[in-house]
Amino acid sequence: MKRVLFQARLDGRADELASVDAGLKALAANIDPCKATTDVSTAVHEAAYSKLPTDDPYREMKARADRIADGLSSRAQSFVDSSEDRLRAALLVSAVGNIMDFGSAAQAVDSPEEFEAMFDDLIAQGLGLYDEGRIGSLLAGAERVVYFFDNCGESQLDRVLIRELRRRGKRVTGVVRGKSILNDVTREDAERSGLGYDLDEIVDTGGFYVGVDWSHLPKPLEDALSGSDLVIMKGMANYECTSEVSLPVPVIHVLRAKCLPVSRSIGVPQGTNAVFAVLDGRRMR
Repeated sequence: MKRVLFQARLDGRADELASVDAGLKALAANIDPCKATTDVSTAVHEAAYSKLPTDDPYREMKARADRIADGLSSRAQSFVDSSEDRLRAALLVSAVGNIMDFGSAAQAVDSPEEFEAMFDDLIAQGLGLYDEGRIGSLLAGAERVVYFFDNCGESQLDRVLIRELRRRGKRVTGVVRGKSILNDVTREDAERSGLGYDLDEIVDTGGFYVGVDWSHLPKPLEDALSGSDLVIMKGMANYECTSEVSLPVPVIHVLRAKCLPVSRSIGVPQGTNAVFAVLDGRRMR
């Protein structure tokens, strides 16, 4: 609900009360311990968005986030190039970008400028959770990788990781959101920011959903998944919507554990940069 109010104020023209009221009613109607958190939050935001004068209240902020993160990308690439472990460094760069989760009630930043000021400190934190042997073997054995993006801004740092994967001979298909939701990457954002230059293909999730609605996958995404050896899931929403889904291939999660429920489920302190692997819904050790 903090984010519902935050996004209603971004455009400057919205009826804040109407948007919050719609979101609260959707929350009351959908909150259920048997539902995934992403199902509930999708319903809340769909209702709140219906009262906004724009289909993308984050549009300007997303573009600003991409510009600022792109300005940091050369520094991030230099960090990877000078590292003794290029893969670990590239995964860290990707993970720290996940703090760009504007308007969230979790431990995140509310503006791209905040991220720019703390980038070096975030890198210095390192990876608090890294299943190094398992991650290394999974990536070594994979030829076709499906990469699910999360937020704008951090997606520009994901490119550093994706370039490292392609440097190692991987074919990478990027997955963006089917419709504008929160500050997540859409096709429009990918085209504006040049994301496709570092990918072999881009497909989308097909609809308005916080994360991935596994019960309604478009055919291009189904085909990409069925032809893949490995999935990389970026961010908390992608982790939440996948945590109770069994995929036929291993999944590597790259995220910053910004809220207590996620950090507890992973078993790390809140605010940890984490990279770990899952197969058939169970953590790979």
